[in-house]
Amino acid sequence: EFCYHIHYMKYRSLGSTGLSPSILGFGGSPLGGAFGEQTENTGIDAVHAAIKAGINYFDTAPFYGLTRSETVLGKALASIPRDRYILATKVSRYGEDVFDFTAGNIVSERESQTTTSRISLSFFLP
Repeated sequence: EFCYHIHYMKYRSLGSTGLSPSILGFGGSPLGGAFGEQTENTGIDAVHAAIKAGINYFDTAPFYGLTRSETVLGKALASIPRDRYILATKVSRYGEDVFDFTAGNIVSERESQTTTSRISLSFFLP
């Protein structure tokens, strides 16, 4: 069970979406090893510390650690109630030399729902 310290964090309304992201977000590239290797447990602990600090906005991409960031973030968020966080991901490259941003590749990625399976969510808002 988490002790949420949301009274310390500031939030802003996101237009008319009903979402209120924290003014500080958690960028997922370190979970993929962008700044050096770390254990999966270290990444999970970092996400949990962010949530305890009131951060509810998390950003990731398939390129971060070649999908490792999404996988670690999914494991970290699995025990957190879904209404406690906002998750952003994006179209990105899938390797050092893979720059296929064609409509077909983007649709294929979305239809295959590989990101949703790595993050362990059943849906994303369009």
